[in-house]
Amino acid sequence: MKSKKKMKRKRMKKGMLLAELYRLFTVRRLMTGIFLVAIIAVISVSDLISIDSINWPAELKQSICDQLQITLVFDRYKSLYVIAASICTVTTFPSDIKNHVLPYIRQRTDFDSMMNARLLAIAAYIIVTMIGGFLLAGVFLNPFMTIETRGSSLYGIFQPLMNSKAAWIYLVLMSFNLAMSIIPVCYLAAAVAILKPDEYVAVGAGFFVFYLLFYFTGSLPWILSYSSLTSEPGRSSVGEVIYHVVFFTICSLAAAKCVKAVMQKRFLNGMD
Repeated sequence: MKSKKKMKRKRMKKGMLLAELYRLFTVRRLMTGIFLVAIIAVISVSDLISIDSINWPAELKQSICDQLQITLVFDRYKSLYVIAASICTVTTFPSDIKNHVLPYIRQRTDFDSMMNARLLAIAAYIIVTMIGGFLLAGVFLNPFMTIETRGSSLYGIFQPLMNSKAAWIYLVLMSFNLAMSIIPVCYLAAAVAILKPDEYVAVGAGFFVFYLLFYFTGSLPWILSYSSLTSEPGRSSVGEVIYHVVFFTICSLAAAKCVKAVMQKRFLNGMD
């Protein structure tokens, strides 16, 4: 009997996760997220785009990796990526609350399975759209710029990649690191959106949380500075790259607990 119950729970959890993934990964939502990220990335380096540069030799062209990396040092464009991620993810919480969808979902599964599935789906969506958006931007910029970089020594352990087409791998790592940093921000924004169910609040909360983290950790050592860790995926060693992933994973888990606590409180108060 116990084994049957366990199997049933596993099927329910798997089914819940697939339902949330299917909900976020519709063609419309996926394309919206990828195109928004790509547009922001292209705009961030638009000053360097010139029609004349199409015919320039590769050694005279700017590097896509170099220039996109520079834009991630500053807060302006990173905050726009947060907004792009929030539009199709965080806004699902106030939408479901307003439409009274959550009680029906809870009838099919338990609270933890429902929340875990939703949060995992959001994380997967952000990672896919960030990587897809940066790659799409790279494809668009490729005629005007080049993916290779001449300052490859600045890339540390990634130096062997940067003088060839393998630099696309670094572009993926750069966007993956950015996505990992945005996940906890969107989770915290979701907590705010649950307290105040409004789509505009959901998007604005992500923007506000980002700047709180950016400014309040700006003066801390790089290992704790949100602004530093979001700028690049770590170059000095493999350990540094792993540290970035672990740090943002811990932040995401902590933020996920916050979302669950706020949603649980809402249910206990009979608000849905």
